[in-house]
Amino acid sequence: MHLTRDQVSGLARRRNCPRCDFDKTAGNALCRRCRTKLPEHMRLALERIPTKEPSIVSRGLRAAADYFNVHFQSVKNFGGGKKR
Repeated sequence: MHLTRDQVSGLARRRNCPRCDFDKTAGNALCRRCRTKLPEHMRLALERIPTKEPSIVSRGLRAAADYFNVHFQSVKNFGGGKKR
C-alpha cells in the first residue's frame, strides 16, 4: 500500500476513524481510542500526518493494521478475556 500526498491529506481531513468509525481529530490517521491501543513507537507515524511523508504514513498504517490483526486475533483465541 502506497499513499499519495492527496490521499494522506484526505485521510487527515476525514472526520471518522477508518478502523472504528468514531470521530477523530483532524490531522491524525486514527481516532484517539485506536491510537492508544497501539504501542507508542507506532503512534508517532499516525499523528500530525499532513506534515509527514506519505511513505511514513503508509508504513505506519500497515504496521498498525498488522498489530491490530495479530493482537486482537490472539485475544480472541484465548476467549477474549472472558472468565468461564
